Amino acid sequence: MTYLRGVANPRDPTEALVFSYWIVVVQLLKQGITWDAIQTLSEDEVSFILGIIAAFNQKEEEDEQRAMAASQR
Repeated sequence: MTYLRGVANPRDPTEALVFSYWIVVVQLLKQGITWDAIQTLSEDEVSFILGIIAAFNQKEEEDEQRAMAASQR
């Protein structure tokens, strides 16, 4: 968890690579993408999928903020 909090040893590129890899894998698994499918994805496909997920999350947050603002009027 220290890596996620930004206090991991930045001079250890292996640690950063391993954590980055598994963070991406876990994010994809949480979205319902199977392990078999993840293993076949290219780096570009993973980036594309993560971008779409981020766009959906941003849209949901904006919708929630608008709904909250409208309910406070």
